[in-house]
Parts: sequence; structure tokens; C-alpha cells
Amino acid sequence: MVQAVAELLPAGSSIARSTARPTAEQAADGWQASLQLQFKAKPLRTVLQSVNHHGPLRVQRPFYPEGSLCHVYLLHPPGGMVAGDNLAIGVDLQSDAQALLTTPAAGKLYRVAEQASPQYQGVHATLAAGSALEWLPQETILFNGARGELLNRFELTGDAVLIGWDVVCLGRKASGERFESGSLKQRIEIFRDGKPVYIDRVNFEGGSDMLSQPWGMASHSVSGTFFATIRPDYKLSLDDLRAELTDLPTESDRWGLTVRGELLLVRYLGDSAEHCRRGFERIWRQLRPLLMNRPMLRPRIWNT
Repeated sequence: MVQAVAELLPAGSSIARSTARPTAEQAADGWQASLQLQFKAKPLRTVLQSVNHHGPLRVQRPFYPEGSLCHVYLLHPPGGMVAGDNLAIGVDLQSDAQALLTTPAAGKLYRVAEQASPQYQGVHATLAAGSALEWLPQETILFNGARGELLNRFELTGDAVLIGWDVVCLGRKASGERFESGSLKQRIEIFRDGKPVYIDRVNFEGGSDMLSQPWGMASHSVSGTFFATIRPDYKLSLDDLRAELTDLPTESDRWGLTVRGELLLVRYLGDSAEHCRRGFERIWRQLRPLLMNRPMLRPRIWNT
């Protein structure tokens, strides 16, 4: 498995770019899209207080299948990203707001020319004290020759709760396409009260030893990371959580589960996004009542 490294991004990095207006040069190179969402807790439920968008990023009308918690589906009408596309998603949860965000389908990064601008997607979420965010997008598929940058940054305050996952598919193995060229820079960053809790950076290079050797991806095509904030007083049994994964298909799948400080991490390495998601959902089912005092409820868009 790829290890996390505790270092901060330099000034002028993708974090700064994620909320900046595109330049005229950038706008001519690909779709420049941004979406800013603010959630606020009302007496009866969390509401989507404001939505600001630019370019092809939208949300469906919020759903309330479990009462007060707000379910929102993020939509990217083009369905995939080409050279120069830049998607910036901002999520702001006010005090005591609770929201679940997901996507209706897998994201796709298509092949680009070698000298073309990379495809970039940045997610920047801020969680105020008492809030809870479930960030559960479907997988991202890298076509052979794609050149992507994916950043997920979460900034928590006080006792805010975060549950999330990120799943990447390198190539399209079912179609016989391997990730032999191209690249992907993937980052997951979690902060609480301004201090880093977890920073994970992975660079995938098409056709590299890292994808084929046992110390890297070992020729597997799907990598997934599940993360959830926990507290020392939670009665959490890692053995019980591992037991949730024992009867899943395991011939080529590899699972890792550990606690780092206040963060529970589950890793998947294999060849099936479906297997990965199934295992993550089982962990989510066990954690959600503990972290949010709610049973798991799958978004109905996943059934379509």
C-alpha cells in the first residue's frame, strides 16, 4: 500500500487554484467549472442554504430520505474530463449541519495529448463545530493516457465528524485497457483546527514499476481509501470491522485497516471498484450509528 507523507502543499498549489477564477488562457483550454455549496442547520433539518456555480457543475434538488440529514447529488453533465478541464467544488457546513454528498455515476478522465494541460478536480470542504459530512462519491476511472490531478481537502473545526472515501480505477480492465501511459496525482488532506490529521499523496505513472511491482500496485488496477474521524472514547473493535470484510471476494483483493490518531483508515487494492465499494459500505454500516447516531442508508441513486 502507498504510505502517507505529512507535509503541506506549497503556496500557489492546487489548493489555491481550486477556488480561483480561471484566466482567459485557461478558459480557452477546457471547461472551467466551480460549485460552492453552503449547508445550514435549521430547527427541523439541514438545508442547502446557498448554491453558486460556474460552468458545467450542478446539484439536484436536496433529498431527505432520513429526516433531518440532507442528501445532495453532484452532477457533471459532460460526464468526463478532457484536457484542460478544471473542476472546483467547495462545501461549507455551518454549525450542526449534517449532509451526505455523492455522485450518480463514476467520474472519467479521458486520454489527452502528451503536451496538453492536465485534468484537475479539487474538493475543498470546511466543517464547523458540531457538523457532520459524508463524502461518498463513486469511483474515478482513468483512461489510458489521462493526465489527472485529484485533490480532496477537508478542514474540520472542534468536534466535526467526517466519513469519506476515494476510489481510483487505472485503465479499464474489463475492456482490456491498461494504464500504460499518462499520470495521476492524488491527494487526500484532513485538518482539524488548522493542524494536519492526515495527508496522503500518491503519484501514479502509467507503465511505471510502481504499478507492477509488489511494493506498489502489484499489477492491480483499483485503489481505494476509506477514512473516518473517531474519538478515543468510541467503543470501536478493529477485529469486528475486519470481520466485515472476511466473506467478500478475496482471491485478488487486498484489504488493510488501521487507526492513525483520530482517523480510521481502510485501504483496498484489487481489480474491482464494485468489491471495493461493497467493503467500504460494510465499514460505513458499522461506523455510522457510532459516529452519527444513525443507521446506514444507501443513497437511492446508487441503485440506478
